[in-house]
Amino acid sequence: MKPKSLVFFDLDGTLLNEQSQLDQDVIDALAKLKDNGGIPFIATGRSHLQVEHVLEETAIDSFISLNGHYIQFECQEIYEGIFDQDLLDRIQTEVEAQDITVAYYSKEGFKLTRKDENAVEAYRFIHTDAPEVDESYYEEKDILMVLLFTQNTSVDDVFLEKFPELSLYRNSPYSIDTILKENSKAMGIQKIVEKMGFEGVPTYAFGDGPNDIEMLKAADFSVAMENGTKEVKALADYVAKSNTNGGIVDGLKHFNLI
Repeated sequence: MKPKSLVFFDLDGTLLNEQSQLDQDVIDALAKLKDNGGIPFIATGRSHLQVEHVLEETAIDSFISLNGHYIQFECQEIYEGIFDQDLLDRIQTEVEAQDITVAYYSKEGFKLTRKDENAVEAYRFIHTDAPEVDESYYEEKDILMVLLFTQNTSVDDVFLEKFPELSLYRNSPYSIDTILKENSKAMGIQKIVEKMGFEGVPTYAFGDGPNDIEMLKAADFSVAMENGTKEVKALADYVAKSNTNGGIVDGLKHFNLI
């Protein structure tokens, strides 16, 4: 039997509070959503290894992680978007020329090329510790996302010009999510619908930031958090209360999902 709805939640600034934790009203709402026949999903730029506490504390057991580069449905792998080694070598050459620290992400973990202030602050921004350093990690693993650490916003344009095959999302003052252009949270929704035979099931998406825009456009119904960017709020079907003021419950109730 098909579910009644598929509901995709960004994490930081959306499902999580200012301490990157889950409020009890959110946990309860997700359980009620599932009881009502909906399937809740995480849809995040983070690694799935960084959100294990969300999976443990909630009714969620499916996710789109690394901005669409690694997807699971009920513990079943749906998709991996792996960077070509030649592309990784070109990226590494450029970041060395720009003197930028990088984290390379695989499904097994993620490592820094070095540890500097931008990297430490970027992970502190989401209330986690910076990973260990492994300069050769990108040569040894199947890489699914690259995270650039810099506060220099001109770097965004440099990379977009030199790497047209990439999409970049600056999601903190210190870091840029860097992914293959053909991947996104929106693509992740499409992969899940096609793989699981969920055609015709209404889709809902909740988000607040730049890497949520394509997902919000792709969903049948979109919810922006009050704390979201102007662009996100302008395109959403509904603007809910902020993530720290009952926004998840507000959005779910607006669409009669709970």
